[in-house]
Amino acid sequence: MSAIKLKKIVFVCTGNTCRSPMAEYLLKRELKKAKLRGFKVCSAGVGAKKGEPMNPKSVQVLTEHGVAIGKFSSAPVSDKLLQEALVFVCMTERQKSFLMDMRWNVLRKAGAEEIENNIYSFEELAGYGIPDPYGFGLDEYRRVYEALEGGMSALIEELQLQKYALPTKTLTSRKRGRPKKST
Repeated sequence: MSAIKLKKIVFVCTGNTCRSPMAEYLLKRELKKAKLRGFKVCSAGVGAKKGEPMNPKSVQVLTEHGVAIGKFSSAPVSDKLLQEALVFVCMTERQKSFLMDMRWNVLRKAGAEEIENNIYSFEELAGYGIPDPYGFGLDEYRRVYEALEGGMSALIEELQLQKYALPTKTLTSRKRGRPKKST
């Protein structure tokens, strides 16, 4: 039996410690609520250092809203990620532009002749960008959370994630145990 390859959705910001991790955990929650399976949601940063913890203010705001947080460690955008992801969602137009150049260079080096655009800004999908709260108080992190949460349904719809989701398991009435002996 072969393993199912999950479709990767990547949120991108600068340092991968504030906005993109918050978006990552929010989309995981929304996909679970919508029963959309088959995705691996992660985040990365165009200027991130590997292994940094999530900003404590981001953690606090997610926790205030009951969002379960697993082990988190920041990651820079890698060549492998640029080649594998189904879609990237950048917090700003500037990050989108930078990431598009990065991806184009990586895929050209790998021999790709045609490159399909799979990089979007949050603004394209939800109608507004996500400002960087780094260096500001907790209220700014709460505003970022509200903006991210408010855009999740639009993001799911605009990216047509239902189309890429695995079918939900259908329950069949199977009897468990040994088959009855026929007499």
